[in-house]
Amino acid sequence: MYYAGVDIGGKNTKMGIVDDFGVVVSSMEYKTQMERGYDAILLELIENIKSLCEQAGLDFDELSGIGIGVPGIVNSRAGLVMSCANLNWKGVELAGDVKNLTGKECKVCNDANCAALGEQRFGSGRNYKNLVFITLGTGIGSGIIIDGKLFEGLGCAGAEAGHMGIQIESDEVCSCGNKGCWESFISASALVAQTEEAAKKNPDSLLAKMCKEGVSGKTAFLAMNKGDAVAKNVVDRYISYITYGIIGLANILHPQAFVLGGGIANEGATLILPIKSALNAYIDNNGFYPYVDVVGARLGNSAGFMGAAALVM
Repeated sequence: MYYAGVDIGGKNTKMGIVDDFGVVVSSMEYKTQMERGYDAILLELIENIKSLCEQAGLDFDELSGIGIGVPGIVNSRAGLVMSCANLNWKGVELAGDVKNLTGKECKVCNDANCAALGEQRFGSGRNYKNLVFITLGTGIGSGIIIDGKLFEGLGCAGAEAGHMGIQIESDEVCSCGNKGCWESFISASALVAQTEEAAKKNPDSLLAKMCKEGVSGKTAFLAMNKGDAVAKNVVDRYISYITYGIIGLANILHPQAFVLGGGIANEGATLILPIKSALNAYIDNNGFYPYVDVVGARLGNSAGFMGAAALVM
């Protein structure tokens, strides 16, 4: 059987036709162009799904369902996008509108939850029924899988790990408007700010010299790998922020694994091994508590639409 998965972003939309085994038989990415409004975005989405079916040599009637991930507050049970600031949508009955226009079953979910489901079904989380997915991007996305199913909380508003409060008296203002959120310390934006601050305080360091050429989430890691002690301090502190939040989640949920995605997770073992070591040392309890794995995500930019497709499998 075949399913369409769609990952709608404020700038780009990714979609693919996926079979039961997670094989992507056709896919595309295109500009969302949010300024055109809901109706135009919806109609283009449907036309592009039909085009993907053609590319895969399928008749549209062979499609078993359509799953859609949206970056916002989504009531997946009602198929309702309650709020999506990136697209300026409020109270949009997306699942119902797609079904009315196509005759296909449609399910809608938060985009980070879709990515979590994609990794659990087809990516690094395939061997785990219980996991927490965290994406280290401009902001922090997260999803929780319990017994192979998405946990979404009351009103489907849960699993927002990035907005856990980790420093009550912090001056760091989060994108949500609150202070002390985990996202304010571990997002790529936060790491850039931490890197720039360290460079400013240490103008003679290699890190400072590299920052003059531009700063990204990779800069501190690159400078550290060239032996810069200032950069190592930045990276060590950043990793400690990630570990601190993961320890809290582990003590509440104790999943089988944490799956880390997003651009910064591409640092691989440099990032993941110290988190894994510190996490398991902290929760060990004299060997009575089971080991928790920490792994890098595998599906990259495909996780969102593959997980969206899994919504209707």
